[in-house]
Amino acid sequence: VEAIKRKPRNSIAVGIGLVKDGRAKAFVSAGNTGLVVATATLGLRCLEGVRRPGIAVTVRGEKGPFTIIDVGANPQPKAVHLLHYAIMGAAYARDALGIPEPRVGLMNIGSEDKKGNPLVREARALLLQHAPNFRFVGNVEGVDVFAGACDVIVSDGFTGNVLLKVSEGCAEFMLRSMGR
Repeated sequence: VEAIKRKPRNSIAVGIGLVKDGRAKAFVSAGNTGLVVATATLGLRCLEGVRRPGIAVTVRGEKGPFTIIDVGANPQPKAVHLLHYAIMGAAYARDALGIPEPRVGLMNIGSEDKKGNPLVREARALLLQHAPNFRFVGNVEGVDVFAGACDVIVSDGFTGNVLLKVSEGCAEFMLRSMGR
């Protein structure tokens, strides 16, 4: 927010403004992630009912693309934030990826209903209550991520970021290993 105040016409603010005015359909930046999130939140606002944005990344898996949300915006969310990530992720999968009924899964240490820490168990209950807004498939584990178990994986920012970085590192290692 301080960066926005210091330089209100920075390239990120200009790009977000173009989206807001309808002169651009999307904005991509290699700039500061925090600045992009703050500028987009202030300039574009969140979806109705959503209080906190999440950072999403779309990855290609065994059965097509899937989106992980959150991969770093909020490492210590509340259960309601995970519900909001599910709403945002499902909207993105529908509107941007063309998936008519996105399957939403909750990242957890096991697929069983009772698994996970209190946050994940509480979030699971909220996701079940709001299932008419999206197709909740339940908990997903690390082994399910690339197998196509769901179209949207909801995670806290800490776990999602670790998942993303480990996946990137594994892919880079495999490419280097194949080149030997």
